[in-house]
Amino acid sequence: MLIGGNVRNSNRTDRPPTTTPVPPSTVPSTGAPPSEESLRVATSIVETALGAMGTPYRWGGNDENGYDCSGLIQWAYGQHGIVLPRTSRDQARMGSAQDRTVTALMPGDVLTFAAGGAGVSHVGLYVGDGEFIHSSSSGVRLSSLLADDPDSRWWQQRWVGARRILN
Repeated sequence: MLIGGNVRNSNRTDRPPTTTPVPPSTVPSTGAPPSEESLRVATSIVETALGAMGTPYRWGGNDENGYDCSGLIQWAYGQHGIVLPRTSRDQARMGSAQDRTVTALMPGDVLTFAAGGAGVSHVGLYVGDGEFIHSSSSGVRLSSLLADDPDSRWWQQRWVGARRILN
């Protein structure tokens, strides 16, 4: 589903959103490939997020001054007129659930992680080739889910799901 329009600043409450949020789903996808237009938009969203590489981490941040994990995802989608909720837990309910395998992922999928305690506490944006972009304590960076990457084990153990926002 492709949603167009303007993005509402999450810090303002005086105006209603000008777009409809993507509806949630907890049922894994049937595996139907996304449309050509959705792939184009997803690729553009990934490129937008990659443009934030190196930006520092800032709790509650969702702009060029700093991002937290969900702020980066919300900002990248928002630059393309797609409204996502502000928190990682709420983002983990959006779109459609995907199989939790690297081969099932498409660029633009939102990856969800449980990094301490119960429930989703971190999100990243799948960019392709087993890598995802996210904002961690070291800022906006790429990490891997591939077994041959020695740093990926930590993320693999905490990866709990994937959500496809565009279909």
